Amino acid sequence: MKNIIEKRTIILYIILSILFIVVIGAIFNQIAKHYVISSYESQLQSNGEYISEQLEMTSIESFQHDLVFYHEQFNVDLFYESEVEERLLHTFNTTELNVLRHLRGNLDYVGEIELIEDRLITTYQLEDGEFLTIATEKLPLTALSTTIWWGVFFFSLFATVLLWSFGNRLYDSYVKPVIKATETSKELVDGNYQARIHDAPYGIASSLSQSINRLGRYLEYITSKYENQNSRLKTVVNNMESGALLINEKGVTRLVNESFLQQFSIETTPFIGEIYYEVVDQDELNGVIQEAIFTETKQHQSIELKDGRFIEVFVAPIKDQESHHARGVVVVSHDITDLKRLERVRKDFVANVSHELRTPITSIQGFAETLLDDDSIDEQKQKQFLKIMKKESKRLNILVQDLLDLSVLEKDEYELKRSTFTASKLVNDIKAIVEQPAQEKKLNLNYNVDEDLEIHADYYRLYQLALNLISNSIQYTNEGGEITLIIEKEDADVLIKVQDDGIGIAEKFHNRIFERFYRVDKARSRHSGGTGLGLSIVRHITEAHDGHIQIESREEVGTTIKVSLPQK
Repeated sequence: MKNIIEKRTIILYIILSILFIVVIGAIFNQIAKHYVISSYESQLQSNGEYISEQLEMTSIESFQHDLVFYHEQFNVDLFYESEVEERLLHTFNTTELNVLRHLRGNLDYVGEIELIEDRLITTYQLEDGEFLTIATEKLPLTALSTTIWWGVFFFSLFATVLLWSFGNRLYDSYVKPVIKATETSKELVDGNYQARIHDAPYGIASSLSQSINRLGRYLEYITSKYENQNSRLKTVVNNMESGALLINEKGVTRLVNESFLQQFSIETTPFIGEIYYEVVDQDELNGVIQEAIFTETKQHQSIELKDGRFIEVFVAPIKDQESHHARGVVVVSHDITDLKRLERVRKDFVANVSHELRTPITSIQGFAETLLDDDSIDEQKQKQFLKIMKKESKRLNILVQDLLDLSVLEKDEYELKRSTFTASKLVNDIKAIVEQPAQEKKLNLNYNVDEDLEIHADYYRLYQLALNLISNSIQYTNEGGEITLIIEKEDADVLIKVQDDGIGIAEKFHNRIFERFYRVDKARSRHSGGTGLGLSIVRHITEAHDGHIQIESREEVGTTIKVSLPQK
């Protein structure tokens, strides 16, 4: 059924062809009938004139005999009627009574030829009141018509078979490939670039099919190349640390990456295809974009967000190469929070180093000048000044040494000098340093150490780490307090924990306590002789060992610092 529907054009042509043959057959039938009738009319007229002339000279006695003679001779039927003598002679048989009745009622039409029941009939007037009607044999009109219509039928049948065969061949060779080419073209237009024509025969249809297949392969190649480029572009754009936003000349967002959405805390959907100021809830940024669109000039601004982060924004118009008119703007943003923090740390570091160095240097310089300029100072006073100078120089030396340690630890090429040692050796070396300061403040030092525990690390740096932690606890624990050093195995790591019941640190300072020169109580720290670099050194040593550090502290309760070092 589907195949017949597809070939409806062939069927339509066949029907039209048959109709044409039928019409031609009908016309030919009429022409043949007219030709036959014309031929018989000529023959009838010729025979009638001869017979009528002969019968005019025939006597009444032999009239019937002559009628029969001419009937047999010319193969015609004769009908003679005399109105004068009321005589009626004919050669018709009984089956032709209808013709006779018609003749008797139409003798007034003398000299005309009529067709009655497939017979041509004409009437001649012999004498006054005497009429001779001559009728031909039955004309073969029915047989002729039957023969013609059978010829039309067989010719139509032949034409149908011929047209169907030729039409199928034509359909399969040209129409079907064109239909397939049309369907394939529609699929290509709809985006199915893998559509192909597989049954291309020959000739023009084959060339068309091959051309469409080449077009499909080229479109597939171009699309694949475009998708690959687009995928690479999206990958590059989405993996950029910098934020990127593309806006067309109508203010509609056309491209954005994840960094931009994260930097400005924007929901990912919906975004593309929206007006930029409806999806970007940042007035400063929208103002910069608007100014770049209106003025068609580059804009640059640093924006501080509500959460304290800093975003540096560059907005540049995209200009058409031919018309030089702006076709939109591109926004590139950088999160400069870390740079701002580093800048602040750098400024703080410079200020703190200057301040920390200036204090002992000023003190040493002042006392030195006093000793040099004033000869009246007694020996006891001189010793007091010299002790102060010695203390300040020692403090200055510790500060310089800590700065040197920090500079070494912060170098990328710094390498630890790892070795294997026991926890008991580390504790014994630390005891020798911290016992006296602890006794001076009447502090209770506890050691909870697995003496057989072996540690694989840089011994000097780990010694420095533990010493700084215990020293800090001694400095910020009141008299009579308690400090505990714990070194133990925790899974695959070594845990070093120092806890005290000292003054503690408020939670809001926990994130900054490991910064250089950061002090919670600057006056007390400086009075205690600290440099403000101890915990920063501890953090750098921990990171150099690929470990991590954690602080737990509450004001007036105490502080616990945990350092976990992986063992490799």
